[in-house]
Amino acid sequence: MPRGFLVLVVCLVAGSGLVACAELSDWMRPHTYGPSFDYIPDDRVDSVMWQMARDVKRIDALTHDPVGITPAQRDEIARLLVIMDDAAKRLGTEGVRTNHPLIDDHREAFRADLAAAQRGVMAQPPNYTLAENVAVACMRCHEHGTR
Repeated sequence: MPRGFLVLVVCLVAGSGLVACAELSDWMRPHTYGPSFDYIPDDRVDSVMWQMARDVKRIDALTHDPVGITPAQRDEIARLLVIMDDAAKRLGTEGVRTNHPLIDDHREAFRADLAAAQRGVMAQPPNYTLAENVAVACMRCHEHGTR
């Protein structure tokens, strides 16, 4: 039997073993964590964080427009705050622990900050102070050098 063929067979067997392990861990996860625990994959956390970083950057640009904030920009800021809150919901349910304890510790305060910013933006006259400081709310977790 040619040596190259043997190497290929070993690689295929090892690769299929890795795939089987990944599938096994996905199958076992619901059976190993209790009902009051929500496993959140790291790739979901990364995706949500990148989305929120993009939205914070856009809110920052809109609230610091040197010309002032137009009604259309106000609506955009409000829309982005709602999108960020929806994204934060994908990081776990209130009162349910996840595999990301730092997120668990700060998620509800962050969502409360977003809700307060939304109320300020929609007030008459609008108050953008809390929306301007949404990035500060992000720092509660990120100042610790985490994700």
